[in-house]
Amino acid sequence: MFDPFCGCATTLEAAHRLNRKWTGIDIAIHAVKRVAKVRWQDRLRLVEGKDFVVDGVPRTLEGARDLWQRDPYHFQKWAVEAVEGFVTTKQTADGGLDGRLYFARPNMDDLQSMAIEVKGGKNVGIATLRALRGVLENDAALIVGLLILEPLGVTKERNFHRFLAEAGDTQSTFARPYPRLQLRTVVDILNGKGFDVPGMVARGTGQGVLLSL
Repeated sequence: MFDPFCGCATTLEAAHRLNRKWTGIDIAIHAVKRVAKVRWQDRLRLVEGKDFVVDGVPRTLEGARDLWQRDPYHFQKWAVEAVEGFVTTKQTADGGLDGRLYFARPNMDDLQSMAIEVKGGKNVGIATLRALRGVLENDAALIVGLLILEPLGVTKERNFHRFLAEAGDTQSTFARPYPRLQLRTVVDILNGKGFDVPGMVARGTGQGVLLSL
């Protein structure tokens, strides 16, 4: 059975219970990952890699590079979703701000945000950080993050982190300070190292992915 818009995978579960092989596709990466966790693993006790596979989600730096080369917009969406962010729906030629993370402030009802920019090319320099420093001055975001595809060389990494430190931290806004300008690489997020922010309250969506049995 093939469902090209599987959503919460009700039809896929029905096919599985009828002992039929199934394949499903959905555009929302977060939805597919949640289906794999809640419906397949928790509810039906299926084991990923043995009973079913999820394809289309980068799991290595090479996979992320391949996605960037095939579709930069979907790479940006995947990267934002990988750090639990909301994807910015408006597409721009140079990427712009690609997403946001949202978190609550202590004893206050309104939410604060972290703006995220994703860069897939190799020519990421201090000018990019300067532009993001400007976002801190002109945007409602309390924190700004840059997520890059390619690892930095030793000298560039040292210079980048010096510039990041100059942006300071959130001071007394939360129980502890958080850096106001942050940098992560794809290798970081693949290793589970997301941005350093307070507890988040929202997640985003990403590119289409494939589940199959």
